[in-house]
Amino acid sequence: MVKKFTKQDRRLVIKELERIQKVSLERFPVSQKLFVDKNGKFYCIFGGTGDWHGVPAPLMVQIERHASKTLLVIAKKYTTRINICVASAEEFVANKKKLPRTSVGGYQFHTVVEEDGVRLFQIPEVELKKISEIVLPLQGQVAAFGSDISKIINIDMLPSAKMPKIEDDEEATHSDIQAKLLLIGSYLGYRTFTPDKSKISRYGKLGDLCSEKDIPSDYVPARQIATVKNIDVIWFDQDALPTHCFEVEHSTDVTKGLLRLYQIRKLRIKMFIVAENKAKNKFEAELKKDPFYQVKEEYIFKTYGELEDFFDSVKRFTLLKDSFLIEQQLPKQKQSKANE
Repeated sequence: MVKKFTKQDRRLVIKELERIQKVSLERFPVSQKLFVDKNGKFYCIFGGTGDWHGVPAPLMVQIERHASKTLLVIAKKYTTRINICVASAEEFVANKKKLPRTSVGGYQFHTVVEEDGVRLFQIPEVELKKISEIVLPLQGQVAAFGSDISKIINIDMLPSAKMPKIEDDEEATHSDIQAKLLLIGSYLGYRTFTPDKSKISRYGKLGDLCSEKDIPSDYVPARQIATVKNIDVIWFDQDALPTHCFEVEHSTDVTKGLLRLYQIRKLRIKMFIVAENKAKNKFEAELKKDPFYQVKEEYIFKTYGELEDFFDSVKRFTLLKDSFLIEQQLPKQKQSKANE
């Protein structure tokens, strides 16, 4: 799944354009993509990690009306940077008939990345030249396996950004929530496992996000391996001792998750049910019944919102940690002298 271009990303691009053009930009009411400076010059900013962009009909009207005074801006976002590419809107407007239309009268176009910028696939005459590159902050080093966890966990986070709660995101899937648990566990230094390695989340394939291809069985009795290996996400310490297990009840009944966790109760693992807030009443009602009542204190319920807050905190901590440690490093020359 393609990550959205965030408000914070757009603010960074606007700030960079203001620096280059030595002007202040104000949003033009017709669209959040259209801005104008005090000289009457317009900037239409399209941003994203993908190559597809949409132009609503009202926005196209404004671009056409001010074509000679409008810059098209494509802000192509990567994990580590945002490339800013620009071109005059005149050629774009002159060839708008080449663009596919939407059912509500809008327009669509795709970009092709080139060495010095991007080109519009539908209108090859429109070339946007790269004028700047915004470097995004990276995470510190973590244990490397499969995908680069430090980059994935920071894919959309900047120090002042406020990310939307996952419970408010209609597109969130069971795999997305598992991915967050895997990423958090890995970043906190746990070994991680999921049985759903082939499933795809917005952060990538789950098998690429967990550290263990096979479940560590050093401290899991043979008779319980079959149960344990089917739990949605498990964290192990570095000695392979299971410490936390999570059942994600995205669309299924929490009772199934409680039953699976009940079967491993004697392992003394912290047992979590992660679900929507509305499932909490069902969770509490089930704990009043046998067999769950016998070990009700062992179960922990966490909402998607609480998980997102934790995920957000991990990202923020890492950014602060990296910033602090980098600022405290000695210059290379001084450092070498200090080591002599």
